[in-house]
Amino acid sequence: MERIKEILNKFDTEYVEDYKKSWVKAKLKNKEDLLDVVKALKEAGVKTCSTVSPTDFIDENRIEVNYFLEDLTNKRNVWLKVDVDRDLEKCEIDSITPLMPSANYHELEAYSTFGVKFKGHPDLRFFLISRDYYGKFPFRKDFDWKEHEKHLIENVNAITEEFHEEYEEHERTLGHEGSRTVLHWGPTHPASGPIRLKVFVNGENIEKVEPDIGYVWRALENLAERKDFIGTIVAVERICFMDNPNPMICYSQAIEEIAGKEITPFAKYMRVILGETGRIASHLISLGGFFGTMGLQTFLMWCLDVREYFLDVLEDYSGARIATACIEPGGVRYPLNDYKAWFAEINKAIAKWEKTKPDIEDIFLKNPLMTVRAKGTGVFTLDDVEEFYLAGPIARASGAKIDVRIDEPYAAYDELEMDYVTCDSGDARDRLYIIYKEINQAVDLIQQAMKKIEEGVEAGEMDPKKDHLVKMPKRLPAGEAVSRVEWARGEMLMHLVTGEKATTPYRLKIKAPSVNHTMILERLLPGHTLSDIPLLYGSMHICQGDLDR
Repeated sequence: MERIKEILNKFDTEYVEDYKKSWVKAKLKNKEDLLDVVKALKEAGVKTCSTVSPTDFIDENRIEVNYFLEDLTNKRNVWLKVDVDRDLEKCEIDSITPLMPSANYHELEAYSTFGVKFKGHPDLRFFLISRDYYGKFPFRKDFDWKEHEKHLIENVNAITEEFHEEYEEHERTLGHEGSRTVLHWGPTHPASGPIRLKVFVNGENIEKVEPDIGYVWRALENLAERKDFIGTIVAVERICFMDNPNPMICYSQAIEEIAGKEITPFAKYMRVILGETGRIASHLISLGGFFGTMGLQTFLMWCLDVREYFLDVLEDYSGARIATACIEPGGVRYPLNDYKAWFAEINKAIAKWEKTKPDIEDIFLKNPLMTVRAKGTGVFTLDDVEEFYLAGPIARASGAKIDVRIDEPYAAYDELEMDYVTCDSGDARDRLYIIYKEINQAVDLIQQAMKKIEEGVEAGEMDPKKDHLVKMPKRLPAGEAVSRVEWARGEMLMHLVTGEKATTPYRLKIKAPSVNHTMILERLLPGHTLSDIPLLYGSMHICQGDLDR
């Protein structure tokens, strides 16, 4: 980390300081230095932008732009800050996308929601939000949501008008002669969910793809700012229903950091069990959905059948199967009055998985048709992982040793035995196989955590009826924190800002991996044929919940 600090100290900064073991935090005095700083950091190995998070300090007439930059190889990360003028005519800064392509969609989102113009961006445009929000920058503190929502019919008409204009433009540029046209894959396609891929084709051959996202945009980050710190759980856990617990862990860690609170060892192991249960539930959808996108519904049904057993585990603990609200700042929400009975439910789910595994391996993972279609198709290299920040199972399928649970341990992961689970080829087949391997790893982690709790109870060091939650203050001091977890699809990062004596978040930025995994489709799909879209799209395990938020 000293090398990183040396680079930052060569520039005019307000401060350069250690933040966490693998993070350096710095603020530039001059926004004109940004590109030179990023160039120097990139040469030193910090090649990846995780996300861009503006904060609107309306009373100070400034927007603070936060860049989260990562060295995925050496686990060195930089939290870089710079101020821009809040006035829309002056609210601009150089784009780092030409240096770090992984920043592309994140800068577009910051522009669309906060009005920060990124000079030199290769395609600066409104993104994620629908047309009725264009130029209104809804995440600024002075945006009037109630006034906007009064004009429902006009807003719907604006959205419709945009589609008509796009259709007419394609008519002008492509016409009806020749074999070139634009096909719309989604947003009601059974394989894609609520996303539209504008596929520019020449016959069956894909020439260009433009992902169109935002069909389930809920302004989730703004919704979080309307609730108190406990109520925000309702918004946070709805990032994606497939892995419900881990976003709550991520958010709760940020609250606990600002509050200066440490949770109990029992709660830490409980977070491992709940988090890994959520991972398995999500991975079973990804595993089955990979085949489901190709019309092989039997395998999807098998996976959903196993998933029900793990949802039983969540329901037995929280009373809910999907929106569980099972984790909150201070630990986990509910005590375990009979931990042995709950562990028996977990073991029942694990037994169901172990019983189904041989059939999954024999009939589907060894399926010769899938081997022919998926092996060697859609390959990502380690350079691609760094350049575009492919995360989680997508990165590990290419051999990348990236896992927040190991790189920046949280909950009780540093007390458990685990290693990176990887594949080598980085192709669509490995992006299927890695999910299977990670389910097995998650089962092992759950079993280790249960054993640790049993040993703690027997030794009189843990009380499952009392140790689930520590008392948290109702008001937080002014501060900010960055929290990361290894979500089912990769790194989830939350940037939380609080005001003095705060009862609600002032700013909560939520970064999840489907943004970059959708962005890479522009590079992944061209050169293939239309029949390859379900296979390659399914191999990216994209979730519209965390994509659109």
